[in-house]
Amino acid sequence: MTRSELASRLEIASTTPDELADRVTNSVVEQLRHLIQESSNPILVDSDEMARLASISRPTLDRLRSAQVVPSVLVGRRRLYRPDAVVAALEAQAAGGADHV
Repeated sequence: MTRSELASRLEIASTTPDELADRVTNSVVEQLRHLIQESSNPILVDSDEMARLASISRPTLDRLRSAQVVPSVLVGRRRLYRPDAVVAALEAQAAGGADHV
């Protein structure tokens, strides 16, 4: 056993369970930080996928976009949607009692 392994074992032995849990948690969060940050970045999906996610037809999605009810971005010739923004817009429309498009 090396000195660093022995030191680690002695350090763990003198650590309270709460301190050990905090150290493990902090270590895991630090190791996964890049994955957490990546997952919080918004994703963009195409019209077919957005319609599927929202459980609406593609023509309905197109009408909602044309009426500026749901936001979208044009990237080159592709129309893309942020699912979280579309869901928020649909919820706002439903809460506001707006007429169906």
